[in-house]
Amino acid sequence: MTSDSISFDHSTAIDGLIERSFEAFKPPERLTVSEWAVRHRRLSPEGSAFTGRFRLETAPYQQEPMEAVNDTDVQSVVLMWASQTGKTEVINNVVGFFICEEPSPMLVLQPTLDMAETWSKDRLAPMVRDTAVLTDLVADPKARDSGNTVLHKRFTGGHVTVAGANSPASLASRPIRVVLCDECDRYPQSAGAEGDPISLAQKRSDTFFNSVHVTTSTPTIKGVSRVEAEFDLTDARRWFCACPHCKEYQTLKWEQVSWDKDEDGKHLPETARMVCSECNKDISDKQRETMVRQGEWRATAPFEGKRGYHLNGLCSLFPPRKGYKTRLHQAVAQFLDAKHRGTESIKAWTNTFLAETWEEQGETVHASPLMARREPYSEIVPQDGVVLVAGCDCQDDRIEVEIVAFGVGEECWGIEYKTIYGAITNPATWTSLDEFLTRSWKHESGVQLRVASAMIDTGYQSKIVYDFCKPREVNRVFAIKGVAGVNRPVVSRPNRGNSAKVALFSLGVDSAKELIYSRLKIEDSGAGYCHFPIGQGYDEEYFEQLTAEKAVTRVRNGVKSRVWQKTRARNEALDVRVYALAAFINLNASLDQLAKSLKAKSVDENKPNEPSKKDPFQGIIRPPRPAGFVNSWKT
Repeated sequence: MTSDSISFDHSTAIDGLIERSFEAFKPPERLTVSEWAVRHRRLSPEGSAFTGRFRLETAPYQQEPMEAVNDTDVQSVVLMWASQTGKTEVINNVVGFFICEEPSPMLVLQPTLDMAETWSKDRLAPMVRDTAVLTDLVADPKARDSGNTVLHKRFTGGHVTVAGANSPASLASRPIRVVLCDECDRYPQSAGAEGDPISLAQKRSDTFFNSVHVTTSTPTIKGVSRVEAEFDLTDARRWFCACPHCKEYQTLKWEQVSWDKDEDGKHLPETARMVCSECNKDISDKQRETMVRQGEWRATAPFEGKRGYHLNGLCSLFPPRKGYKTRLHQAVAQFLDAKHRGTESIKAWTNTFLAETWEEQGETVHASPLMARREPYSEIVPQDGVVLVAGCDCQDDRIEVEIVAFGVGEECWGIEYKTIYGAITNPATWTSLDEFLTRSWKHESGVQLRVASAMIDTGYQSKIVYDFCKPREVNRVFAIKGVAGVNRPVVSRPNRGNSAKVALFSLGVDSAKELIYSRLKIEDSGAGYCHFPIGQGYDEEYFEQLTAEKAVTRVRNGVKSRVWQKTRARNEALDVRVYALAAFINLNASLDQLAKSLKAKSVDENKPNEPSKKDPFQGIIRPPRPAGFVNSWKT
């Protein structure tokens, strides 16, 4: 070996060492959120029907919104998307990116603390477990002093705090760089007395020059929807797709969906297809999928620092559920089902599939048209009414109570409205109520029906109501407490944290009134329609009370909300109908099965001596237990 070759080998080695040294000082490769997700993210079985690597091909419209998070010119990103289009996965990927690439303090705001815990357990924890680059970064929750709890997860350089918009304590003044507000239309109007939850959350990022705001939701009511209000401040981007025939770009709208009917006028969802808005040629579902995959986001308003993205269910590439041939087939079938079920179902479909707000028709309902449509079915439960429930409202000198029958499609019939006069502190008043709730009503089939469930308001003399309800819980007679506020469920889980340890149900009275008024506006018999008899307490005063409130839009702390306002002093009939509706919803009855049962037990009118058939709910109606001061009044 010559000296020249030795010199060359040494030189080569030194050059290689220098090159490797410079490599060590190179800054790490900068990724966008979408690039990080494609390279590292693994989908978990707890949160996705598809497991394994995250692929943009499944939802290509996710890419640009994720990259907008990395754009320094973008102050905030707003997603007004249909359900099941992957908006929560965008949130998940943003969280994963900032844990791994730009460690920062983050806040993920869910509508309630319960939903916050669910997201943390079902989405965040599995993502950390299954995405290798995250597993070693987030402390093991089982380790001592890990700083890792369900609602607070620490990692080097930052943390993820998961909060509920209904909890002021969750929004304490800890500095946050990344604020992610998920399903914001389900937030309460105010976090306690502190104000708008979104404003409170975003205020926490004021100290960061590079703060990130992402807000997502399916919309709700027009003029009240938070996500719509946020979207209206953006450049309003929509997913444009090129027609396979004329190549013209267009957004996909429900008006473009068409399907056939058979000779009898029956709808045929399996024939569903789209029609181009430009050339009017048919587009198959397979062609629709190709259009969506090759689509692009286009702004429809000026950009002023905020990016907004609107996406409806027609852009979804996820496969149809079992029982449907195509995605369009499924969409049409669901639309027809919602239309059959009534206004509130169409409202939900408009929000969740079209990702559009629902515009309420009118602010109130008038009494006279309702009174004019009364029907002559007094003293008998009509054939299609299959289960009875009751609502009770307590006043100082009386108890107002209504018996309502529900049938398939939640069509309902007022059976009797009764005022039981007497001081609420008088045992005889409660004895009369007990006798009224335990009597039977003759069904048109001949079966004797009894009240399957009743709910009694505790707003006045709650201790007396508790004592009446407690021994009758076995009969499904429950104490309730009305709670105002938008987006509350009509009936929430009961709690026993009261002096009598009775099951106390919370009612979302605003939600119930929205539902009742939407049904009172239905003009044709069928799903959701409300029937009223001639007589039986359904007089002019009843209808004036039933329509004694109106929904008005108010602005508080810059946030619009719908509140219910009295138009007259007395409104007991509306309150009582709210409680009866809650009793029905809580009962969770199988109306189709009850209808079949009653039909099978129909009494032949030509056999008057045949014994009455048993009430299908009678098995759950038992005599009151001899306990409590109310029962002692009878002795």
